[in-house]
Amino acid sequence: MSDQVSDTGIITKINDNFATIIIDSTDDCKDCGIRFLCSPGSDNEKTIRLENTIEAKVGDKVLVTEASNVLLRLSFLQYGLPLLGFIIGIVISSYLNIQINPIELFQFLFGLLGLGIAGVISYLIIRGMAKKPGKLYQYKKIMI
Repeated sequence: MSDQVSDTGIITKINDNFATIIIDSTDDCKDCGIRFLCSPGSDNEKTIRLENTIEAKVGDKVLVTEASNVLLRLSFLQYGLPLLGFIIGIVISSYLNIQINPIELFQFLFGLLGLGIAGVISYLIIRGMAKKPGKLYQYKKIMI
């Protein structure tokens, strides 16, 4: 059994070698780690635009799956990078020769600064990933 999220969809439009796919909404959408990539279209349908690498035609039924290790990468960006920024902020502040009492409060505040900077960097990276869903999703034809 695979841990990848997969859904079926129908190709509704092909433009400039890109296929627009309407994904069948299921209850699994609320638990999907990359649900931010599907944009609701008319009638709240989930649509995604991917490069037409399989030469699909309008009306073809396809299976859409997430690319390998995408949830691991997103988890690191959402949790690991800010934690790393917090730790780096604390370490950097311990090497600064600032005489503030209590020093732990200064280190904690510097850690929060590192956390904030790393959080913004994570947000920008994830936002850039959302603009290129072709690297996060794969699809193949379903033969009927």
